[in-house]
Amino acid sequence: MAKKIYMTSFKGGTGVTTCCVGLGLALSSLGERTLIVDGDSASANALQTGGCPNLQVYTLADYAKGACRAKQTLISHPKAPNLSFSSSLSLTDKKAAERAVSELDGLFDYILLDKIALKTCDSAIIVTEPFLPSVKSADCCKAYLADGGIKDIGLIVNKINGGLIINGDIMTAQEIATLLHLPLTAVIPEDLALPLGKNKKITDRAFKAAAEMLTGRREAVCNVLRPYFGLNGFIKRKVREML
Repeated sequence: MAKKIYMTSFKGGTGVTTCCVGLGLALSSLGERTLIVDGDSASANALQTGGCPNLQVYTLADYAKGACRAKQTLISHPKAPNLSFSSSLSLTDKKAAERAVSELDGLFDYILLDKIALKTCDSAIIVTEPFLPSVKSADCCKAYLADGGIKDIGLIVNKINGGLIINGDIMTAQEIATLLHLPLTAVIPEDLALPLGKNKKITDRAFKAAAEMLTGRREAVCNVLRPYFGLNGFIKRKVREML
C-alpha cells in the first residue's frame, strides 16, 4: 500500500508542482516506486516541469469516460525508471481521480498528489514561501486540512534565500515551521535556474534530503545558509541584491 501525500498551498506561485516533481525525482532515485498525479487539468504543468510533456496516451479524463484502465494512464519518466506520472488533462470528474488512485495504490511506494484526490490521502505537505502573505496562507491551509481529517501535515519552505535571512529580512525555515506548529519536511533554496530546468546542485541536495527524511533515512533538512557565509557568500548576497 502506497503512502499517499497531498501536496498543496492556498497561495499561487509557491512552487507546489515544482516541489512535487523535485520530491518525486528524489524518491525515485532512492529506489522508491513513485507516482505523481498531475492535478493541472488545463495544461498538465507537472508533466511539463517533470520533463514528460506530451507523452500521455491516456489521461484520467479518458479513465473517467471508461475508455481505459487506471494503469493505462501511467507515463514512465524517460530518465527516472522508478518514477511515473498520471495526467488529469481535461478532467472534470474529480472523483474519477480518487478511484484511479485507489486502483493504482498497490503499484507504488509513494503517490504524490498535486492538488488532487485529497480524500484518498493519509498525509499532506503544505508548500510555502518565506514571506508573510504566503505564511499566513499556509496557516489557513493547515486549518482546512485539519478540518478535513488530515492529521499528518508537513511543511516545505520553498525559495529560501540565505542572504535575506542573514540580513534579517525573512525568518528562517525553522522559525516559520515553529510559528505554524508544523514539522519541517524540506527547505528548498531559491533557484533562479529552476524555470529553465537546470537545478543547482544544492537544490537537488535539498530535495534528496527531503526524500531521505520521508523514508526515515535522515533526520535533518538541507542547510541552505552555508553558501552565504564567508567572502564568497558576501559577494553572492550583494549580487543577489542587485537582481
